[in-house]
Amino acid sequence: MVDSHIDTQYRIGMRVIKTVVAMMVCLLISMLTGGSVSISISAISALVTLRATQGETLQSGVFRLIGTILGGLLGVLTILIGLYLPYYSEGLFIVVIPLMLLLNLYLCNLLKMQDSCQISCVVIIIVATNVDIVATVGDAFILTLSRLRDTLIGFAAATFMNIVPYKIYGYVKNIFSD
Repeated sequence: MVDSHIDTQYRIGMRVIKTVVAMMVCLLISMLTGGSVSISISAISALVTLRATQGETLQSGVFRLIGTILGGLLGVLTILIGLYLPYYSEGLFIVVIPLMLLLNLYLCNLLKMQDSCQISCVVIIIVATNVDIVATVGDAFILTLSRLRDTLIGFAAATFMNIVPYKIYGYVKNIFSD
């Protein structure tokens, strides 16, 4: 007897294939750049950005980029606070980072960017908890810009994979319909 929680009729669809290929493109870009592109950030960006339609993918990507920029700026501000606030590294970050997350959530709601809230919180955490590799505000900006670059790569791969297969399908369909 087959468990009713298993869908034995499921077949891999085009969205799954597009998602996997978009992540493969991110892996390829990372390999071609000698690992300077974060595989995890770009591949995750492609994974969570790709949607069923081109419009939904573009909208998701824009929200993700806005959230990355806002989270990056607040993450840099958190690092700046940490560089000048006594006892930050010794444990005060446990109070400062959640306060920055609270500020971020407030700003996202104030600016009606609720769809950017999650990613901006993630970016704050990524930047603010890397204080051991961030010695200056400039380092924090570089880390933030590299996260933005990696997000852009994932977004571009997802967008590419959501447009190209339809163009190829339309081209092939026109060839065989003549």
